[in-house]
Amino acid sequence: MLNIRRYIGAILFAISIHIYFYSSPILKELDYKFYDLTQLFLSKDETSSYTVIIDIDEKSLQALGQWPWPRIIDAKLIDAIESMNPSAIGVNILFPEKDRTSPLVMQEFYKKFFNLDIKLNDFPIELQDNDKVLSSSIQKSNATLSTYFTNSPYTKESCQKLLYRDNLFNGAKSDLNSTSLLCNYESIQDSVDNFGFINASSDKDGVFRRIPLFVNYKNNIFPSFALATILSFDKYINVDTQKSSILVNFSTKPKTFSAIDILRGKVSPSEIQGKIVILGSSVIGLSSTYITSTGKKISSSMVHASVIDNILDNSFLVEKSIYKTISIIISLALSIIITILLFKRLYIYVLALLFSTLTISLYYIFNSYLDGIYLSITYFWIPFFIFFIPLLLYHVNITDYERQEHEKFLIRQSKLASMGEMLSLIAHQWRQPLSAINGTVLNIDIDLRKKGIQIEKIDRYLNDIEDYTKYLSQTIDDFTDFFSTNTNKERFYILDAIKEAERLVTISTDNNIDIIYNNNRENIEFLGYKSELIQSILIILNNAIYACHENLEDTNIGEIIINTYIKRDYIYIAIEDNGKGINKRDIKNIFNPYFTTKHKQHGTGLGLYILKLIIENHINGKIIVSNGTKGAIFTLEIPQNIDL
Repeated sequence: MLNIRRYIGAILFAISIHIYFYSSPILKELDYKFYDLTQLFLSKDETSSYTVIIDIDEKSLQALGQWPWPRIIDAKLIDAIESMNPSAIGVNILFPEKDRTSPLVMQEFYKKFFNLDIKLNDFPIELQDNDKVLSSSIQKSNATLSTYFTNSPYTKESCQKLLYRDNLFNGAKSDLNSTSLLCNYESIQDSVDNFGFINASSDKDGVFRRIPLFVNYKNNIFPSFALATILSFDKYINVDTQKSSILVNFSTKPKTFSAIDILRGKVSPSEIQGKIVILGSSVIGLSSTYITSTGKKISSSMVHASVIDNILDNSFLVEKSIYKTISIIISLALSIIITILLFKRLYIYVLALLFSTLTISLYYIFNSYLDGIYLSITYFWIPFFIFFIPLLLYHVNITDYERQEHEKFLIRQSKLASMGEMLSLIAHQWRQPLSAINGTVLNIDIDLRKKGIQIEKIDRYLNDIEDYTKYLSQTIDDFTDFFSTNTNKERFYILDAIKEAERLVTISTDNNIDIIYNNNRENIEFLGYKSELIQSILIILNNAIYACHENLEDTNIGEIIINTYIKRDYIYIAIEDNGKGINKRDIKNIFNPYFTTKHKQHGTGLGLYILKLIIENHINGKIIVSNGTKGAIFTLEIPQNIDL
């Protein structure tokens, strides 16, 4: 019944752990870090790229003035890029308002505020509106424009009505929904068919790892800027519309050229020809910057260039939420199986299952990575180990408790076995004093009948009876003290424990076996459990007596010598006999349970095992066994204070 409650408790604990971690932000953070490690160890460091970045950098701003430039410059820049025959151009810049530097806009401005009519006769018609010039360049180059999704209600009506062409991605999966769209100035936006959103955001820990491929805007699916740029020259590219977002691989390194160098013709056309050009800015304040898992800062243009390379190379990773659920379920199943195996003490199966599971999970991580899938393995291992470690500690604690209880049981059994032997010996020992008491009483009766008894004789008879009864009473006290359970430590002299053990064994000791106690300090004091030390000495003495009996034919008289001494903070009790000693091949086994060199009727093989349990686990000491010149020597090394 107790085991069933343990099973149920462990399983409920496992379920609660896995439910908590399924939606835990802690696990998500750990998953981020694990993904960063996979990038560090599994990513290929490549130098080739399909993309080139044209950067409106500080150098360009110093040459042409602060942003925004007149859009005629942007148009000229796009024309210059187009002349180098790129595969596609993606403009990672938003133009939400009309260009206020256009000659027509300036003419309206001076008319409105200063009532001045400025003539534009010297301006060619095609240069009077910078937005038209830019629209013409974008249209001619088939460039892809940027849009930005936001939840702000303050967007232009033209942007709110914007739809992506032909509903190309209807049915695509998107975890992102938007209610508002920030697009380009109407005349510019209307000039293109290709546009995509440039939204990108870091994870909660501030590291950029993933980017959405699609956004749902008013039941219309819009592609990302990188995907739209690819579609501008390859409308039939195979894109999995069920991949709502991708984990970006930054292993490619697109070349970057300054915009001013393009305008001044300092870049060779061969650097641009056939490449996908991303026109953007790395200047702080003009463009967002992101931090990768390596700690490197990259521009928005670098993000979109890397995404384009990932799509064309199929080198990105996809993280599917279903894998998190599967990982959690498998982790829970493994936790339950491990619980059953642990409680059944099938430790080999536990180790085998853990090793095989670890091997299989690493295999699937690697192969899934090659297939472009990132497995959220932290959702499998972290909940499992958070459950397994407390379970293991609990199991070790329970096992240790059961072991201690088993040891106590064996010690009690040993005492009970000794009690059975001692009772028969007590009965044998009591026969003589009881017979003597009976004889004394008969003598008193005879003398009384003769009516010649003397007072001195009666006193002698009564003193004899008193001595006999004292002996009987002392014998009972000795065994009562030995078999009593005392869990409190006490201070006592080692000599007292040795004498009590000696009294217990003298009942069965023949006259031809001498026990000799040698000690130059009889006041060695010990703080511990007196009953257990007596039992330890008694076990050694009984074995020594048996060994002496077995060797009486050679020695004629058995001899057991007990020596005690102090060295540093330890008390040593050495007990040596003249019973030939212990066979060398048996010394390493004598403390194993049920190992005995005695005849079956004389031993169970538990005595020395229990001795080792008592000395090492209860008294914090150790046993040293060796063979002397005459027989075996058992030395108990115990601290003067049991807490040492």
